[in-house]
Amino acid sequence: MLTTKYDTLSYSYKGIKVFPRLDLLRIYKTIGHSTNTIIRNTENCIFCGDELKTNNKTHSHLIPELFGKNSSRNNFECDGCNELSGKWESSVGTFLTPIRIISRMKNKRGRIPKFKSRLDGFDYPTEIYVDESGIFKGKLATLDDFRPQEDGSRKLVFRLGRANPFHIYKVFLKIALSLMPEEVLQKESWMKQHLFKEEIDKQLFPYMFKVFTDKIIFPKPIFELKRLAVHHKYHPQYLMIAYFGKTMIEIVLPIKKPKKKIVINMPPILEIQGARQHYEVEKIDLCDTENTKWDMTFTLQINNMSKDIKF
Repeated sequence: MLTTKYDTLSYSYKGIKVFPRLDLLRIYKTIGHSTNTIIRNTENCIFCGDELKTNNKTHSHLIPELFGKNSSRNNFECDGCNELSGKWESSVGTFLTPIRIISRMKNKRGRIPKFKSRLDGFDYPTEIYVDESGIFKGKLATLDDFRPQEDGSRKLVFRLGRANPFHIYKVFLKIALSLMPEEVLQKESWMKQHLFKEEIDKQLFPYMFKVFTDKIIFPKPIFELKRLAVHHKYHPQYLMIAYFGKTMIEIVLPIKKPKKKIVINMPPILEIQGARQHYEVEKIDLCDTENTKWDMTFTLQINNMSKDIKF
């Protein structure tokens, strides 16, 4: 967890010094937005280059409905690439389930998903769901899944099943490529190769930065692709930010010529949360290319527990 108070923290990743910042998003310009209709006059899939034919052309969602119900569509992807990303999305589904529950986000069938944890040697799993009144309910396999904190809050822990972190990054990268204007996509076509690789090279910075807001701000998913508007050799050229429910997520697109230092602006906390003494940003490592287990933790305030939580 990255907790910052306007000062600049840093950490290292594969020999690269990383400097997270809160106040630099203004130097980026939005060049792609998921609410805009994207139509491409192409006879080939923009990802793999295969010819698009009547029996090899999908009209799938540009933004997977795992992020929430939306009407985004594309007409530039072949069935093969759509099926491949469908396999990646199984890991995204595992990753998003806790976020959807905490945000009370309904799926396309109008239901909030239910969560069942790993066993981890316990007699039964922890189960969490939201009833029709919007109250969190379920049963705990261990009190460690609902830990009290010194400030009176509680940490609700979702012990997730196995998922492939690198596949999660690929889903976000694929969405970012889909949002690129045609001329930008042609210029940055080298990025597509990373969708079909199973290894991580120096051009990739496979981390996700997640911010959880105080209340539901984004009832429908919104994705923004941003490009650096000024010259700065240590800033990544492209960022993508996803907004859904109570969550903001940011990824860095591949960097053609990585430097030994990188300055990354965090999701727009200042604009959404307003000025406050501390901001919390969770840094999620997506470097693992194998299925792995992980935990996702949320802080719940004690003063809302009596009416909102019944375990």
